[in-house]
Amino acid sequence: MVKKILNILLIGATVFSLALCSSGDSKDQAAPEPGSEQNSAASRNVNVDSPADAINNQIKDFRYPDGITRPGFSYKKADVSAGDFSEWAKVNISVLKDGISKLPDSWALEITGHTDQVGPEEAEGDKKGNVFYGEIRAKAVKQSLVKQGIPAARIVVKSAGSSSPVSGLDAKDPKNRRVTFKFVSVQP
Repeated sequence: MVKKILNILLIGATVFSLALCSSGDSKDQAAPEPGSEQNSAASRNVNVDSPADAINNQIKDFRYPDGITRPGFSYKKADVSAGDFSEWAKVNISVLKDGISKLPDSWALEITGHTDQVGPEEAEGDKKGNVFYGEIRAKAVKQSLVKQGIPAARIVVKSAGSSSPVSGLDAKDPKNRRVTFKFVSVQP
């Protein structure tokens, strides 16, 4: 009789253990069918950072003129002086060259020209407009970078005009007359 009681206790303990250890969820899950939402790339958490993100983060504060030793371009000018640019390049050019060398040929350095908000954005009569001045500034800095050894084919230029003033500055402040840098994907 003791043997029967021990067997019943053993069976009861086993059943009790199994009941506590198992969850109510079914362990058998069918594999998702191809094309189902579970299997689609859109439902996955995929990291799609661009190869340029780290470099762009590193150069996000690069600008020429630097806003410190030289506040900004002269009014309606794209004046890149050799001495001033050479000093700027000593600090910044190695990072730009490194970015060019690390990124595939489908990536380029984008130079964006900026202006202050003095004058019209687009050409009006005899006034060429801020978009024009932003573009000639970007082109002038491109030429200076090419002289520093960056391939012209890996540089693109654009103008933002006065649409992106420096944060914390009055939109008419001359320090807004600058160019900024960013690596972008370009279509062949």
